[in-house]
Amino acid sequence: MTQTYPATLYDRSFDTRTLVTARIGPSTVYIQQESSTLEWKEADLDDARQLDDGSVVLQKGNLFLEVLEPGFATTLLQAFENKKLFHRPFFDRIGLKGCLIALLILLIPLLAVYLWVVPLVAERGSQYVSPEIEKQIGASWYQNIIQEHTVDTSKSRLVQSFYDSLHYGVGYDVQISVVREPVVNAFAIPGGRIVVFDGMLGVMTAPEQLAALLAHEASHIQFRHSVHAIFRELSNQLFISIMLGEYGSYGNIVAQHASKLAGLSYSRDLEWEADEQGMQLMQYNGIPLRGMPDLFRNMQAGQDTNTDVPTFLSTHPALEERLAAADQRASADSTAQYVAEAVQQIWREIKQ
Repeated sequence: MTQTYPATLYDRSFDTRTLVTARIGPSTVYIQQESSTLEWKEADLDDARQLDDGSVVLQKGNLFLEVLEPGFATTLLQAFENKKLFHRPFFDRIGLKGCLIALLILLIPLLAVYLWVVPLVAERGSQYVSPEIEKQIGASWYQNIIQEHTVDTSKSRLVQSFYDSLHYGVGYDVQISVVREPVVNAFAIPGGRIVVFDGMLGVMTAPEQLAALLAHEASHIQFRHSVHAIFRELSNQLFISIMLGEYGSYGNIVAQHASKLAGLSYSRDLEWEADEQGMQLMQYNGIPLRGMPDLFRNMQAGQDTNTDVPTFLSTHPALEERLAAADQRASADSTAQYVAEAVQQIWREIKQ
């Protein structure tokens, strides 16, 4: 006598379930209801699953047959010719751990591309930005940033005069703006602009410290560090724009991220390069190199008393190491250095 199995028939169309019995014939499952019998042949099945507890779920369209008795699966396999009836999908077979491993295998190359390839391509791409495009980026960024601050026109004029008197000659027409903000910060903008917060001027105690700050930021401009850093921050968008030749969109892309420039961080190498070049500019123009380490010390001292100070410090890595290096170089320099009286006079007006 053919064995029958108690089962439940689910109908998704009407959201119903019915208690039925199931029996197995050659390549057919017979489902006995109260007044009718359904015949499901192997070719009719959309899916067949054997669950971990040994129960079986068969699907035909919107109908699902659930048989809880484990013996049903063995009998079904013997009656059906398809020995892979309960073939489990790949992700079911490898389990959660296997899925995580597979995902990790897929993510590692993508992560490698994101961390190393994209920045490398962005760095190379930044080298092909023309001076005109660089100025366009800088102009867009400056206009967006300056809207959020109040420019001190008097101090801007004085600091500009101070910088011009240093004759650094970095190959750019450097323009300086001083903004009224109690933050110890300053940053360079692509194309030749430097923004100095008057909080930075407040921690300085000697003209050579201002000369050191301007030499450092002018070096960022000379070596186009801001362009490199921007490409690193916005590598995906800017890289796509370069590939598509959409140079006109640079201004829009950069403008959308203008608020980031004040906190734009340079790599350790770029900061060391700006320090080194800055001190070379100072030495070449006879400015006391002591201004660079003294500037760093005053910034560190201000950090303990001014809660707004960390902005500059957080965007300039390894300040203590840079201070030590600048201190060593300043101590080793024996050339005659002084700040011209005309420059000192401008400094006194700035501090007033």
